[in-house]
Amino acid sequence: MKFLYLVLLFFVFLQSCVSDDFNNMAQGFTPVTPTQAAVMALDQHNPDKRREGLTLLANSPFGGSPDYLSLYRNYIEHDRDPLVRAAAIKALARFGDTEDALVIVPWLQFERLESEKLKSTQVRRAASNALQRLHNPAVVIALLRSLRNQDEDSQVRNASAIALGQYPQPQVFNGLIEGLQSNDLSINLASAQSLHVLTGQVFGTDWDAWYAWSDRTLKSNQSLFAYRSDYEYPTYQHEERWWDSLIFWEYRIHERPDSPAGLKEDATKSTYEDDDKTSQ
Repeated sequence: MKFLYLVLLFFVFLQSCVSDDFNNMAQGFTPVTPTQAAVMALDQHNPDKRREGLTLLANSPFGGSPDYLSLYRNYIEHDRDPLVRAAAIKALARFGDTEDALVIVPWLQFERLESEKLKSTQVRRAASNALQRLHNPAVVIALLRSLRNQDEDSQVRNASAIALGQYPQPQVFNGLIEGLQSNDLSINLASAQSLHVLTGQVFGTDWDAWYAWSDRTLKSNQSLFAYRSDYEYPTYQHEERWWDSLIFWEYRIHERPDSPAGLKEDATKSTYEDDDKTSQ
């Protein structure tokens, strides 16, 4: 009897898996339309629908329209569901500008939030990742506080260390060396990578070597950042597997690392100014 019961459970489980796969496949054949995604994002009675709608909009080529940008900003400020707020932060990071970093950064500073309900790890992770894509020197202090906070989630600190790699400032250099002294290896490696981007030097996680090099450099009246390289925010890279071709109904977005909004514009403007001076 017990054996028959287990067999029955197995077939129920198998049927459920197959049904889920065919549901996913059906969704792939009939993808959600822009109108449906917008309706889902505006559903005030179902936070799961709002989150899913925001995610669909963020992953679409039209997700950066002014109306949607206003929606993302509104949800970041006012939506009480942390997963909806995190989805809105991710969406704004994809399409926002340098001023939107100021909309996002308060949600990284959890010690300043009044309510314990607002202190969501998912929201802070989204905020720290978003600030890798939006360049604004006004957020540097908050990123440094996040990196130095030993009570903070390690993924948040790791993302903050990566985001700091776009700011060639002495306080950032010193903060990243502190990151090398963390007990978390991922934070050590992220800090070392950002130091390499900012300086062009390769001392790994050896903070004594970094301090010695900076001391020599400053004593010779040279800039710590004279040989820095271009900062690009990291993206998730999906490794293709043989069975991916079988699951043809799954849609994946393949992003490439790029310069953050704000930093890219500054670099372009600087190039044009240099060209103008050369032509004169």
